[in-house]
Amino acid sequence: MDSPTAIDDLIKRLRDRVEERRGRGLYPADLEADLDAHFERIAAHRPSPYDYDQLRQRLSELDEAMGFSPAHIVYESGLPGGTALHRSIGKMVSRQTAGILEQMHRYAEAMRDVLREVVVVLEHPNSHVHAELLGQVDGIVERLADFERLPADSIVGLADLRRRLERLEAAEAARRFEPWYPNERFEDEFRGSRSELLARYDDLAARFDGCDPVVDLGCGRGEFLELLGKRGIAATGVELDPELVKAGMARGLEVIHGDAVEWLAGAPSGSLGGIALVQVIEHLTAGDRADVVRLAAEKLRPGGRILIETVNPQSLYVFSHAFYADPTHDKPVHPAYLDFLLKEAGFGQIAIEWRSLPSPDESLEPVDTNAERVNRILFGPQDYAIIATR
Repeated sequence: MDSPTAIDDLIKRLRDRVEERRGRGLYPADLEADLDAHFERIAAHRPSPYDYDQLRQRLSELDEAMGFSPAHIVYESGLPGGTALHRSIGKMVSRQTAGILEQMHRYAEAMRDVLREVVVVLEHPNSHVHAELLGQVDGIVERLADFERLPADSIVGLADLRRRLERLEAAEAARRFEPWYPNERFEDEFRGSRSELLARYDDLAARFDGCDPVVDLGCGRGEFLELLGKRGIAATGVELDPELVKAGMARGLEVIHGDAVEWLAGAPSGSLGGIALVQVIEHLTAGDRADVVRLAAEKLRPGGRILIETVNPQSLYVFSHAFYADPTHDKPVHPAYLDFLLKEAGFGQIAIEWRSLPSPDESLEPVDTNAERVNRILFGPQDYAIIATR
């Protein structure tokens, strides 16, 4: 048992500390009266005996909940593209989040230590007088003061960011087009049958000879994957539409359900020999178009190739036929812009092939030079393919 002298010394230190803090204006004038009233309420309602095993269990639960970490922040979203949006915004505020979590962690650590000492003292009130308890209580007060001094706009900013994120998700949900009809039926009607597409893209598949593994981003029903497989080229498809994924897998193709740009971002650097985007890039936003070219330069090994086939905006015939027939098209991509992006990303040997000429029955008779010029503008090739080497 501790001597009366030790207890008297502790009481004196407590009184001195209280007076010192009172002198600094840290205690309100009516603090003693409030504490006395609070103690009486506690004493009147304190259960006896207390279940200390239950209190220890609560401390164990506190230990398990101590893992404050940005890694515990959930980014998954039920909306297509919502996960990437969460991650992007999470990166923007990562420093602020880390700072807040660090202060919360220090506060929780100090609180846990104090609670452990309190449990010991409550269990053995006559045999434990810990002088360190006073310092720990001061420490928890200081930690709490640090947290309270956190700029209010930081907390408000995070709440505002959450509201903005919810609005962005709602806008993304409204932008996404999820038709009630099967996309496979749409492709049959507007892109052509499987046999037609196999014939149309056989020459493009040959551009990847010796470039495996190849990823076909936005592979649709998988015709291009079939052509690559027939040439003995190892290939994987990435497709957002789950029904098209099932259709491709049913034919024995390796197809992954997911967002093409997100999948490419997660691929190891230098791991790919080829990347194909066949009638895909016109569906992407301007940001995703730039990102997919930048990521392609990072993920392709030296000598790897990227092939992008898309509608040709230099032919006005396209706008009265193919382009606006697909409600998911965003904007046509000019070949000069794609050429610029590829050069800026470090690609070389960039070549453009003009494809899918309109039927001669629909163009003007080439009777003179002027008619030929009009034909090039009105009835130029409907598509172009741009091929570049890393």
